[in-house]
Amino acid sequence: MKFIALDTGKTKTIAMMFNSNLDILCSVLAGPVDITLSRETILTNITKAVDTCLKISKLGLDKVDLIVFSWAGLDTKKDFELAWSYIKELGYPLNKVVIEHDAVAAFYAVTWGEPGIAVIAGTGAIAFGMDRRGRRARSSGWGWLIGDEGSASWIALQALNAASRAYDGRGPKTTLVERIKQFFNVEDLLDIVTIIYRIDLTDISKIALLAKIVDEEAEKGDEIARSIMVKAGEELALATYNVAQKLDMLNESIIVGGVGSVFNSRIVRKIFEEKIRELMPKAILKEPIIGYKAILGPIIIALRRLGLNVDKNVVESIIRRIEEAEKNVVQA
Repeated sequence: MKFIALDTGKTKTIAMMFNSNLDILCSVLAGPVDITLSRETILTNITKAVDTCLKISKLGLDKVDLIVFSWAGLDTKKDFELAWSYIKELGYPLNKVVIEHDAVAAFYAVTWGEPGIAVIAGTGAIAFGMDRRGRRARSSGWGWLIGDEGSASWIALQALNAASRAYDGRGPKTTLVERIKQFFNVEDLLDIVTIIYRIDLTDISKIALLAKIVDEEAEKGDEIARSIMVKAGEELALATYNVAQKLDMLNESIIVGGVGSVFNSRIVRKIFEEKIRELMPKAILKEPIIGYKAILGPIIIALRRLGLNVDKNVVESIIRRIEEAEKNVVQA
């Protein structure tokens, strides 16, 4: 038995192949495969990820029993239809492919399939949950232009707005002005207008990189930066609470956890956990899943589809192997 798990996002794709002993046969890093990206980008990056994995493993596609995609951006029926059309175009056997929204995969990474809620906070943000009867609900995830509150892109846009207001004198002073100037390598903040509006905004990840700067300035004591990070934590907790409301799980002992780079922020993590304890006192909070560990979601989906056992020992063993594989990842 062999399967490939892929965690595709707005900034990168991680692919790993496993055998029946759950040994990792390959660990590959490729470009983004968000469904909003161009056909060429998506097909190229999927091909690079899968083909490189097969090459490293010295196996043909016919020897793979299952390919599970955790696919970013699949919000509508048309999105799923488009994703499946790409799989058909690539010639992968449809009966061996599973496609799930990355929020669903994050849910499995956090809860292992038990009732609960996972909230993703990477370039974008979305909360997803499932109850004991299998009912599903989501909140947020409307994309950077409409919302995605608490995400890296949202944090970056809040910072840009705060810096522009400070520059004009319409808002409080903030060290974000100087940091943003340094980030874009300009002497006058106004010059970022030319740069930003020439960026292909379907790739918001370039601007989302500002989120790390905002967190750094917040930790140094800048009140505007801190207020943005605090609000991010609150928004992520609110999305989680909203899902619990929809599924009538507010007073249940469900698993709740975060997934994504924004949870690297001490401030965001602290505020998120405080709000969850306040709003959902019976919730069982898990440590955030950051970086390569996010691939745990499609791995668990694969194990369940293949009828294999998923328990604490299995998951802990997989996590240890993922951490080791991260050190030897191959760029596709």
